Amino acid sequence: MAYPAKAIELLYETYYNGLTRLALEFTRDEITAEDIVQEVFLYVWKNHKRLGQYHEQSIEHYLTRAVRYKAISHYKQKIKLSIELLEFRNNSTSSWRVNSAESGMMEREIINEIRLVIATFPKRERECLLMKMDKEMTPDQIAEVQKVTRKAVERSLTSAYKRLRKYLKSR
Repeated sequence: MAYPAKAIELLYETYYNGLTRLALEFTRDEITAEDIVQEVFLYVWKNHKRLGQYHEQSIEHYLTRAVRYKAISHYKQKIKLSIELLEFRNNSTSSWRVNSAESGMMEREIINEIRLVIATFPKRERECLLMKMDKEMTPDQIAEVQKVTRKAVERSLTSAYKRLRKYLKSR
């Protein structure tokens, strides 16, 4: 076995379990966590010459940061897709959506379920989130309507998104 292959194998054996646990904290999905760690090791393998040069941080630090970054990116993408699904309106048309009665019914069920969850949010969070999604208002516009600061709107939106993510994660 060539030197780089042996080094990667040793890194894999040493750090795989810990990195998988780290990714699992973000993804809450074992298969996705394993995929993320494998992608990081594949990247290390493909770029071992460049990565093998002197760096101030240890390889453990690099691997941890890379896995954390990939896991967070995956999580953000998942949330973005969930929010995009939420933003569908029952009567909206979308070029990528399958126009069948069954898919339309499923979309409406999901939207209704998420809207029911949003209805349980505190009043300001609920109102800010619905203004942003339904009326596509900016935080400044929402602040003007609600007669609060932009910062208050941003805090409300952040809190609402956290609640929504928590719900979607528990599904």
